[in-house]
Amino acid sequence: MKPIMDGESYLNTLAERVEEAIKPHSIRAFASKIDVSEGTLRRILKGEDPKLSIIERISSEAQVSLLWLITGEDSCAPDSTLHPIVKLDEFNDAFVLVPGYHVSVSTGHGAFNDQMQVSRHLAFRKKWLEYKNLEKSKLAVVFAKGDSMEPTIHNNNTILVDLSDKKLSEGLIYVVRLGEELYAKRLQQYLDGSVRLISDNKEYVEQVVKPDEMEQLEIIGKVVWIGKDLT
Repeated sequence: MKPIMDGESYLNTLAERVEEAIKPHSIRAFASKIDVSEGTLRRILKGEDPKLSIIERISSEAQVSLLWLITGEDSCAPDSTLHPIVKLDEFNDAFVLVPGYHVSVSTGHGAFNDQMQVSRHLAFRKKWLEYKNLEKSKLAVVFAKGDSMEPTIHNNNTILVDLSDKKLSEGLIYVVRLGEELYAKRLQQYLDGSVRLISDNKEYVEQVVKPDEMEQLEIIGKVVWIGKDLT
């Protein structure tokens, strides 16, 4: 590690700090570790501003302070003689961390409950959550699998779900459990009480849950944000 001089980090830009943080991994290997494309990581290293969720992944995987990575404050710079940690409390005034669960929707199996494994946390601005009237404790992040909701949701996209909003509104996207499978679908309710599960990808046939089958359907929550890479 190079020394820090005159109270300033020698790593003046976020791109330089990311480059330092991912060592000794190659760009391709580290991109794979944080589930982003190699092109996305290369653009960050060339100076493109990344999403905060990607910076949080870099911080967690590289085991460096998130505040140092974002701001370059030398009090949080990585130290080769210590085991650096992510100091999340240093930016809690501006951000909240939402748990990301090791769950796939669209083709995933299993239950969605408090016993599920939290695989990572994603940071969201408090002001944005307040503007959207979202409560931190009622949010969860899951991951999309498959192409049934393309072009709206792509394979491996990050999905923010409001677990408190289970009231069906026509045409909005919800995470639902049907039998033993989890899906992200648009919902539409008929006058007879049946519910239609609609895929944005028109190659998929819609599913209809009849009134006498409603015990098989559970609305987990409403999708309020989708994070996706451009490549």
